[in-house]
Amino acid sequence: MAYRFSLATLLRLREIAEEREERALGQILQQIVQAKQRIETLRRHRIHLLALREADLQRQMAAAELHVSYGQIHSLERMQQQAREQLIKLEDLRLKQMKVYEEAHRNKELLAGMREDHLDLYRREQTRQEQNIMDDNFASRRAMR
Repeated sequence: MAYRFSLATLLRLREIAEEREERALGQILQQIVQAKQRIETLRRHRIHLLALREADLQRQMAAAELHVSYGQIHSLERMQQQAREQLIKLEDLRLKQMKVYEEAHRNKELLAGMREDHLDLYRREQTRQEQNIMDDNFASRRAMR
């Protein structure tokens, strides 16, 4: 008799659910990395614009150019703030998704543990039955003598 775990279909569904939640978590982590890179890029660009403005101020720049420079820097600061807010949202989403993933993982592990226990029980029973057969064969051979 071949081994058959009656909850195999449910276990497979839980494995699929765990994989799905793990992929979702991976996507969120990737978005977090991208958000951090964007913040760093904006920070560097802002520093570059500040340095340019300072250099332009040393050589006397027109008021209109100064106004444009302040506008660009202000725009970058606003974009940085939006990127930081997006990063905070992504971190919150990561924490929520981590909990969902951990729950899916626990559910799968519970059934996987049940399957292992069931398989161990099956193997012990198979071993016991094989031993009984060998004992019966030995006893019948002994009785024939």
